[in-house]
Amino acid sequence: MYNVVISPSANADLFNILRYIAQELKNPQAASSLADGIEKCYLDLQTMPSAHSLCADPLLRLKGYRKYPVENYLVIFRVIEECSEVRVVHIYHETQNYLAIQRDEI
Repeated sequence: MYNVVISPSANADLFNILRYIAQELKNPQAASSLADGIEKCYLDLQTMPSAHSLCADPLLRLKGYRKYPVENYLVIFRVIEECSEVRVVHIYHETQNYLAIQRDEI
């Protein structure tokens, strides 16, 4: 079993995404559905994080970054085997250029 650690950046991403969907798009039902999907993702990552695809970008792949799709979003994470930990680093909309953003952060 892996310990799933959610970074402050990923928490902020999720908060902003859910707020946008619920308030700006005026669709609290969709926001609730996405929140449920993210929660399921976090639970799934406790047991089989390596079952999810490595990022396509060579540098991100080399660093071990993986992605877990949830509706129109991608949860980006790394598996740290030495301490049985999954570190969720960001959540991006599928249309965002997450590769460029994430590369700037590593």
